[in-house]
Amino acid sequence: MTRKQRRFFLVLAFVVIKLPAAASAERVQIRGDYCYQYGDSESLLAAKEVSYAMALRKAIERYKTFVASTSVVDDFQLRKDLVETIASGYVENIEVEREDIEGRNVCTELVGYVNPEAVKDIIAKKVKILSRQRRREFGGIISNLYLKIINYKVDTDSGGNKLLRVFYQIKQSPPPGGTRMAVFCFDEEGNPIQTSFCDIVASSSFRGAFGEQTCVIPAKAVSINIRF
Repeated sequence: MTRKQRRFFLVLAFVVIKLPAAASAERVQIRGDYCYQYGDSESLLAAKEVSYAMALRKAIERYKTFVASTSVVDDFQLRKDLVETIASGYVENIEVEREDIEGRNVCTELVGYVNPEAVKDIIAKKVKILSRQRRREFGGIISNLYLKIINYKVDTDSGGNKLLRVFYQIKQSPPPGGTRMAVFCFDEEGNPIQTSFCDIVASSSFRGAFGEQTCVIPAKAVSINIRF
């Protein structure tokens, strides 16, 4: 073996040894905490699982790379899907640092590690896919056999009641009693507070006609997720 060959293999060995350390250095720590109060119908084990899952969700949502990468994402379901995707395959070495149980309150604090580039990459890919789907055809935010929800807006009336204004388009003649839509409400920290129901009774039965329905939602609701 020549001197040049020995030098090449020494350099190669040095690079291979350094690779794990470099990969490890790319990871950053994320931290989340959550307290869950469980009811009589729930078990302590189930409450621990909810507290753990929500603490992990908080860790991801607070992570600065996630915040920056999703700043243009106004789709609640997409943000939820992104959090679930990252939680299921992109957080490593999760450790519970604290778990307190007092009465029916379970509090969990945990840490984990993520690769910033991997997080940015998966967010960019999913946002790109959604953009392509929306460009092909706007099928509404959600739809069922009868209606297509075009948009919605949270508003407040003169009496201080918080309202959900739903704008829809008719796909086919809806039933006489209308069609029911579930409204999942969340507070300013993203915690679920109440599920309301909005009965949309179309003012017209003609296919393609547009309409608007107003429903009352909880005063503490900051964001919502709607489903038929």
